[in-house]
Amino acid sequence: MQKSKQITYGLGGLGVLLGGVGVLLVSDRGREILRKINIGLERAPETIEQFADATQIELDRIQQTLDQIAARLQTIG
Repeated sequence: MQKSKQITYGLGGLGVLLGGVGVLLVSDRGREILRKINIGLERAPETIEQFADATQIELDRIQQTLDQIAARLQTIG
């Protein structure tokens, strides 16, 4: 494909993308969707922190169990 056609297709795609974003911003439903996305992004750090804490607790339990198994195996062997 020639370079001028590649640029034309690229600019056409960019135009469609910008048009879609424009429609999203203008419509009531689009603004509602963006508002919900914004709320979700505001809560994301808190949710990630909760997930990390729960994961760490579970990893600690697994480590304790492995330590118990290792101790029992040492007494047997």
